Amino acid sequence: MSIALWFCPQQGSTYYELLKQLIISMQTLFPSSIPFEPHVTIATNLKCENKDDVNKILTSCVAAIRSIEKQLRDVHTLPLVSFDSCSIKKQYFQKVILNCKPNKYLLGLEKIMTEMYSSQPSLNEGEQKIFRPHVSLLYSDVTPVSQAYVRMIEQRIEDTLDLRLNTVSNTGQLTQDEQVKWEFSRESPLGWNIPGTFKVVKCEGPVYEWEVLGRTDI
Repeated sequence: MSIALWFCPQQGSTYYELLKQLIISMQTLFPSSIPFEPHVTIATNLKCENKDDVNKILTSCVAAIRSIEKQLRDVHTLPLVSFDSCSIKKQYFQKVILNCKPNKYLLGLEKIMTEMYSSQPSLNEGEQKIFRPHVSLLYSDVTPVSQAYVRMIEQRIEDTLDLRLNTVSNTGQLTQDEQVKWEFSRESPLGWNIPGTFKVVKCEGPVYEWEVLGRTDI
């Protein structure tokens, strides 16, 4: 993961506090897990060797958002980040996640930042990188999650978001690394647009050693 670009809800906002509450709630179930800030990872493995590189990345983020700001403020346009389902997965950094709704502007932002700043080699012809934006609620190496804990996770998400979770039973709708997936019973007001905060984060070593190299509010 190394250098990553995060998009976070504005600190102190309703969305920030609600997601933070969910993360803390998951941590109480798995005391060995590590706390972290609510965020969507936009891009990883970025070329970033000094402060100038950090500033270039953040400046590009601001420019990209400014170019679509009018559309983002349109009441008929989905927020950059909104959710329609949640999952328990096998991956450490995605143990419990909220899945983002497809959003062309968020996908476009990921494409721009990856093409401009990714340190990864280009994909071969025919290969396609899949960007599945999400907000993680738990980092944990517990696999699989027991049914008792699955029920507690389900209940806590339902209570916090004030909605029902409907289990996806068709295995064809699950990815290979999903243990459980739920769809929301109704539209959730949880999600954010602008204002928000972009952060360039050095994700090396244990999570508690991760370092924010720079940030910009938009």
